[in-house]
Amino acid sequence: MARTKLGPGSHGEITYQDLPDGRVRGTLRFRRLDGSYGKLRVRASSNAAARRSLLSSIEEQYAPLGEVGDLSPDSSFLALAREFMDHVEFTQEQRDTTRHENRRLIEKKIAPHMGALAIREIKASTVLRVYKAIHNETPSTARNVKALISQICSYAVMNDLMAANPAREVKRVRQQSKPIYAPAPMELEVLRGIIRDFQNRADRMGPRPSDLLGDVVDLILSTGARIGEAVGLKWEHVDIDSPKPTITIAGKIVDSKGQPKHWENYLKSESGWRRITIPPELLPMLRRRKLASGGNDFVFHTRTGAPNGTQDVHRALRSVRAWAGIDDELVPHALRKSAVTAVSDALGLEAGARFAGHKRSRVTEQYYAKRAVDAPDTSEVLGQLQGGPKNPGRVLEVDKERWGRREEGF
Repeated sequence: MARTKLGPGSHGEITYQDLPDGRVRGTLRFRRLDGSYGKLRVRASSNAAARRSLLSSIEEQYAPLGEVGDLSPDSSFLALAREFMDHVEFTQEQRDTTRHENRRLIEKKIAPHMGALAIREIKASTVLRVYKAIHNETPSTARNVKALISQICSYAVMNDLMAANPAREVKRVRQQSKPIYAPAPMELEVLRGIIRDFQNRADRMGPRPSDLLGDVVDLILSTGARIGEAVGLKWEHVDIDSPKPTITIAGKIVDSKGQPKHWENYLKSESGWRRITIPPELLPMLRRRKLASGGNDFVFHTRTGAPNGTQDVHRALRSVRAWAGIDDELVPHALRKSAVTAVSDALGLEAGARFAGHKRSRVTEQYYAKRAVDAPDTSEVLGQLQGGPKNPGRVLEVDKERWGRREEGF
């Protein structure tokens, strides 16, 4: 009878042979992941002891096919998700902030809905059920969860724990495009006045609020920086003494939920690193803060010397909105859109994309640059299509082939 062909990363049955000295010799034939074959032999006092010794030795030769660490198709999906995150951390495929958010989604969103299911039980219908359940609560979170599940399943396919990625069969709900909200210059001037009035209001209790909010607003409008990039600005990246003063966007403050506030020296994308020539109107604010910095590395910092976080700005803006009755859509990101829109309108979408730190101008056009409502003045151009003064005379002839008919009397 022919031997059964072993698959890569598998082994055959253990054979036992009694030896003259009363011991047992166990033999195990196996195949490595590279396709080569090998054989292990041990001597032990019994069949059971020989088996234990051989199985312990075989683990050093290869990782059994269909297993990642201690995982198998019968392992829970939650165990697979955690193994995937460990792999991502090892390969550095995701940045710290992304890994932190993905671990939170696994524990808070994925685990309650499908974490206890075995890997082999995960089907497209499972992913669809989870996606719908989360979408009913928070559509944006549902998108992120589905994308994360797909990454986890791809990792399982890569390690032969799944035959195919079921998440790829699940279609997302089509997003309805929203109008781009980018406050106009007149609205921005009103906002500056409201911030000043809020700081100096007669019914204020306690010390006067800091200038953080107004200064950050001016910085975002002058640089198009994201809120994390604005509060993460360091003096080493500010040049206010050159003939053309510049600010270099080279890092950001991260203070998302569950993470300690810290500065990162990388941005949302590789194209995010950029040097921006700033308008002279921003220089007085920067010089004032430079004099009051006391040698602090950060342009924006608290009285204790710690850098300000994004939540400090959001909290201050919420207070101003509540006091003045302003809509919640006025957020720091809307100010960034105002700056990007102004640059795109004046210099074109490509310049707007470089200014915003976008890799493609399509992103700038779709999400940032507010389109003008008025079409360009085409009256003179289109007037040429109307010909000269209207002639009331009759048309003498019509091209029969072009118009398909000839009217009687023409």
